[in-house]
Amino acid sequence: MAILTIGLACYDQFYFTTSYPKENSKSFAYDFIESGGGPCANAAYLLGLWGEDIYHLGHLHDDIYGNKIVSEFKQIGVKTDQIIFSDEMITPLAAITVNKENGSRTIITRKLNTPPSITTTEKNKLNQFIRYLQENKRDLVILIDGHEPELSEYVIKQLPNVKVVMDAGSLRDSNLYLAKYTDYLVASENFALAYAHLDEFTNKKSLESALKKLTSIARGSAFITLGEKGCAYMEDKKVKVSPSFLCQSIDTTGAGDIFHGAFSYGVSYGWNIEEIISFASLTAAISIERKGVRKAMPNLSEVNKAQRRFEINLTEYFK
Repeated sequence: MAILTIGLACYDQFYFTTSYPKENSKSFAYDFIESGGGPCANAAYLLGLWGEDIYHLGHLHDDIYGNKIVSEFKQIGVKTDQIIFSDEMITPLAAITVNKENGSRTIITRKLNTPPSITTTEKNKLNQFIRYLQENKRDLVILIDGHEPELSEYVIKQLPNVKVVMDAGSLRDSNLYLAKYTDYLVASENFALAYAHLDEFTNKKSLESALKKLTSIARGSAFITLGEKGCAYMEDKKVKVSPSFLCQSIDTTGAGDIFHGAFSYGVSYGWNIEEIISFASLTAAISIERKGVRKAMPNLSEVNKAQRRFEINLTEYFK
């Protein structure tokens, strides 16, 4: 099985504080971690850790942070030959404050809103890569996050039979545009609420309305991740909420990225959807009990063993 991620790769710096900093004040971090990050990039790293046949595609600048990102990928086995280094690109950076009181994270990111357009030379190289995938990776799954809309569309249009998963974290025009190519539109609660013009999900009817709206723009199925409330989707024309797992929240940063990586893993092996969601939820729950993102990622054997340790959250949130 092979998985290609197309999207944002950035460099993260984590500052762990005892409480959320006040405006116009000085705060001190009791711990610090730095590593590569980004929705698709973190998913790729997880799959590299698990020994999968994984490729990442996106833009970076040829600077200290861009090269650190590539170096980390290579160390874990993620194939990086197709990453585009551009002088017009800014390597994205993120400063992340993690609040010890509740594990919440606040992120400030510096990046271009839209990556540079693909040049003719870059397209020629990309076409060679696509031909390689067509000839050798017929069981390919693609994970996109909407941060590389031109690249995503260019590749997917030439690989029309592959399964496409979308990590729809924030409501952006690029996500809405790419949804038509998506077999699994996995939206965050914030994305779904914004798209459905709702303040919150109060019952299954509100969830059903949002899921139907999301499904109408995708070529496949829609899902809404609800954090500790689980993951909602439609089955036999009824809303089903797959429960989450109870865990001690230390740092929620990257939990969604890890969920989407594990979700794509399940898709690539042809699992049924309930099995995919449960596996992805468990993988994310393990990571939440640790600091950071990449250091928090469990290996595959940990996830399999953890099924005996973690309890399912049986709280009924939606009537």
